[in-house]
Parts: sequence; C-alpha cells; structure tokens
Amino acid sequence: MKNIKNLLLIGAILLSGLVAQSQTPTQNKSAMNDYYDKGDYVNATLKAIEFLRTNGKNKNAQEILSVSFNMAIEDLNTEIKELKERSKTFSGDGTVDDRKNIISKYELLRKLDRQGREIVRVIPKQKVPLEFDKVDITSELEAAQKSYDESLGLAAEMHYNTALDLIKNNSRDSQKAGAKEFRRAEEFVSPYKDCNIKYNEAKKLATTRVAIIPFENKSGNYQYGSVGEMTSDRLRATILNNREASEFIEIYTRDQLNLVFQEHNLNMDEIVKQESIAKYGEAMGIHIIITGKVMQISAESKQTIHDGAVVTKSSEVVGQETYITSKGKQATRNKWGDVYAQNYYHHKSAVASISGSFEMIDIETARVLASSQFREEANWVNNWATYTGDKRAAVLPSGYDNGELAAPSMSDLANKVVDQLGAKIARDIIYLIK
Repeated sequence: MKNIKNLLLIGAILLSGLVAQSQTPTQNKSAMNDYYDKGDYVNATLKAIEFLRTNGKNKNAQEILSVSFNMAIEDLNTEIKELKERSKTFSGDGTVDDRKNIISKYELLRKLDRQGREIVRVIPKQKVPLEFDKVDITSELEAAQKSYDESLGLAAEMHYNTALDLIKNNSRDSQKAGAKEFRRAEEFVSPYKDCNIKYNEAKKLATTRVAIIPFENKSGNYQYGSVGEMTSDRLRATILNNREASEFIEIYTRDQLNLVFQEHNLNMDEIVKQESIAKYGEAMGIHIIITGKVMQISAESKQTIHDGAVVTKSSEVVGQETYITSKGKQATRNKWGDVYAQNYYHHKSAVASISGSFEMIDIETARVLASSQFREEANWVNNWATYTGDKRAAVLPSGYDNGELAAPSMSDLANKVVDQLGAKIARDIIYLIK
C-alpha cells in the first residue's frame, strides 16, 4: 500500500510538472545555470526542480538544488524582513504594496518548501545528499494577510479624508481632484463609506460643460455637404468616445444647445460674439464654447503616372534536354536559361485638404482659452504593376497593389479629411480641458 501511494505521488508530481513546464528540459537546464551564476537562487531552485522532474539523475542539477534551495529560503526571509521594517508604520499606498509583496514572498516560500520536499521523494538515486527541513509559515502568512487587510482600510481612509479636504474648495479643479480621490479610496475597499455618493456629487461640480457650435463654412465650397457641421459633429463624437476625458466633460448635443438657445431667446450668431459670451454664460450653465471656421476644403485626383519599362531577368527552367550519363545511357534533364519581363509601374493618387481655425472660449469670463489654425490632409495612393514577357521574371515591388484600384469619390475623400480633422482638434481640446 505504501509503495502504491508513493507511485501515485510520483505520478501526480510528474504530471503537474509536465502541465506547468513551459520550457524544454534543455531550456530549463540553461536557465537554471544562468540564474545560479547570477545569484538568483529562487529562480535557480525553481528551474532545478523543473529540470529534475524529467532528469532526476542529473548530478549538476542536484548539486545546484542542494545549495540554491537553502540560499533561496534565506534570501526570501531577508527580503521579507526588509519589507516588514519598511512597512511597519502605514505611510501611504506604498505601504499597501509592500505588505502585499510580503504575502507574495511567503507564498513563494511555501511553494519552494512543497516542491523541494516533493522532488526529493521522486529522484530515484541521489548523487548529492538532498534533504530539506519543512518550512512552516502558516502563522506568519496569516499575520501578513491581516496586516495587508489593515493597510487597505488605512489607504481607503487616507484617500477619503484627502477627498473631503479637496471638495471644500468649490473650484472645478478641486472638485475633480476630490472625485478622483473618492474613486481611489474604493480601489482599496469597495464600497467604502459614502464614497460613491460623494464621488457623484464632486463629479457633477467638477464637470466642464462644453458647447460645440457648428463650424462655419467660409470656404465658398458646398459640393461636399455641410463640412462645418460635419467637423463639429466629428469633434463632439471623438470627445464622447474618450472614456477618460468624458468623465469630467459634458458635451452638449445639438438638440440640447438648440433648446438652451430657445429658452433664452438666443441665436447662434449672437452667442458667439465676444461681448455676449459673459452675459449669457451663467444663465446657460455652459463653461466653454468651441467655435470654428472652415476657410478651405478641396479634393482632387492627381494625374496617373506610367513609368517606362524596366527589364528584369531570371534564371528558370526553359525546357528539357537529353544527355549521355557516365554509364553511356541517354537521359533527360531540365534545361536552364534566362527569361525576361518588361515591367511597367503605374501610380495614381488623390488628396483632400481642409484648413481653418477654431477657438475655445471660457464663457464665464469671455476669455479665449485657446486659438489655433488647422490644416489637415487625407491622401489616397494606388501603386500597381503590369508586365509583358515571362511572368517568372516579373517583379512586384513591396507595398504595391496587385492591380489598379478604383479611386474613392471626392466626396468620400472630403469626408475622410473632415473625420481626421475632427479627431485631431478633439485631442487638442481634451488636452487643454484636462
């Protein structure tokens, strides 16, 4: 019965080793030696055990394990001692990390203890004496877990109190910082006190409400649709799709904006006038207005360019030939020769461009927060090749298409450049508001 239990134990250990092993025995042996030479005794021990699972008689691995195991235990205990000393008094988030790391070190100690004693039992013939004392860290691990749990509560309380101090200031920046601290507190303990309620209260006060006025099309070009409105719509959508940015930014939709204008008997032309902005700012509840002008938009296809012929050759089988072997018998073999191709390279392209300007205005103070010119291009390129002659000698350069492609419509290309512009302006605005 005892022999059967030992065989079952050996089978289970070998099976677990095969499942866990992510490297070949040769790789494990090489890694074991490398770690050992570098003085990384923990990883040297783990690799030695992995290698010995399939190469138990290997003397070199047994010798390394006999030394590295005890050194690994000693190193881990030293690291734990240093972490305990550093984290004995709570001083912030770093204390939480240290106490969590202590648990990880204890779990690694337990892993080494279990695997070390198991491998000794499955090695058939030890060429080097291998005997490891049991490492019992049950009480230490429980104490470490308790200390870690305590630090989570202390960290949550620290961030909660920081948030309470921040939200005493009514500025949007302070409310935003406070909301982030309430959210951070719940990353340690969730739920924690009334963090969720206070986070939402602070977030509401921290939110910057932004109205994006449809850009004016001053280009005189209307063949591509309402490019001004398209630009502002793309700008609005990009900001809304940025989860991090939109946490503290509320973008007024066009319908919401129209409703506000109707309630206050305003029109688009009136609100964007510099002298009117501060007057209506508080009543509208909007913090920032973004206005813009499209001064130029165009899209055109370029003339297709056809390069002259480029002759290339290649050595290929061109037929069969007969010959007399060394034994005087007639045989056939491949006949090699040069083949040629005339390569013709073709290039066509189209480009759309848009330019103009935008302003970001604080409507509470009528101050221009940012003013910038913009220019954006969208390019479409099709390079392809044709040939005459032998296909085997033809050359298709890297990056070339397999054939001529249909060019996009100029409207589609114009839409593309508007999309690119909206996304680009959105990145600038998100940076400025954050």
